[in-house]
Amino acid sequence: MKKILLFLVLLFTFTLVACEIESDSNGDEALEGVTFAGTEDITLEQGATFDPYEGVEVFDVDGSDITSTLEVLGLTQLGFEEGRVHTFGEFIILYVATDKSGEEHTASRGITVTPADEFDPLLTCGNPVIGDYVITWCDEFTGEGDNLNAYGVDLDKWAFQTGTGTEFGLTGWGNYEAQYYREENARVENGRLIIEARRESHRGSQYTSARLWTRPTFSQTYGRFEAKISLPVGEGLWPAFWMMPQDDLYGGWAASGEIDIMEASGRFEDRSIAALHFGGSWPNNTHTHREYHFPSGMTIADFIVYAIEWEEGEIRWYVNDFLIKTSTNWHTEGGEFPAPFDQDFYLLLNLAIGGTFDGNRLPPDDLFDQPVIMQVEYVRVYQKVESD
Repeated sequence: MKKILLFLVLLFTFTLVACEIESDSNGDEALEGVTFAGTEDITLEQGATFDPYEGVEVFDVDGSDITSTLEVLGLTQLGFEEGRVHTFGEFIILYVATDKSGEEHTASRGITVTPADEFDPLLTCGNPVIGDYVITWCDEFTGEGDNLNAYGVDLDKWAFQTGTGTEFGLTGWGNYEAQYYREENARVENGRLIIEARRESHRGSQYTSARLWTRPTFSQTYGRFEAKISLPVGEGLWPAFWMMPQDDLYGGWAASGEIDIMEASGRFEDRSIAALHFGGSWPNNTHTHREYHFPSGMTIADFIVYAIEWEEGEIRWYVNDFLIKTSTNWHTEGGEFPAPFDQDFYLLLNLAIGGTFDGNRLPPDDLFDQPVIMQVEYVRVYQKVESD
């Protein structure tokens, strides 16, 4: 409905100008003696590259070329970003040129954007295209969906791992963590996923929190995986955004790999860590990591975009699109390179308490005088468009 109203408003505006426009059969327009060439209506596929200036020329009444003065209005409605159109529908853009006297002249152009055939446009995703990557999965945490739990979490996208890890053969989740994971500790609120850690006794644990995963719903090999997250600050907190193999094709942890897009210690608010685990099954595993220190004034409490771009034989980590780590050298006892990172991995989000990551420290009681929350604004997954 919003697109239709915008289209009608623009159409009415351009109709007021239309009495001064004469269009020839080639889509050229003469306006008060000023000629616009190359502004014919076009149809594009969602995700296609588009240069609104390409092929457009403007000449004033004396025949002088004034193309260099061109401005284009209305590109935002196309979801125009990084030279590509993201939003499908019918739109009108406006060209504005200025002659020698300083008078402005305008011409309109119709743009029709059709849904991409190769990829589902996933219309609820905020940014369907990044460079050569096209969205394949996302959660914008709108609180809408056909399969929401009582707390607004979309169960078509996420499932929960609950308990102390014993249920999965990992007492203390394999790291001597102190929390009991519950579904009740995660909720969707004001367009964000909230994971809340609480100091409360529950089935023998003194803390509760939440851990979400996509193993039952989604996994992918290669692509860009990103999330915009604000983390809680405080001793004894261990939040993470990470990936595990859908199937242990090359053996138990970490022979089949683990990709930590982001993990952080709450007591070090000025840094995050990117890591890769591989090698043999525990205890014959190994890892590489990079501790990244934020620019001055930035902390983990800020909303920061953590991402990886994963290709065959290479994984790159980014913080707010700044490259912080590149890995091209790993191994596994169970297969040949690029194994184990050549198989489907799923996503996890969790907020742990204590554990070996930061020396088994526990939070002070007064940390919970205020809500201890990890906030996720979105999670998006992309896949690279294959070249023709």
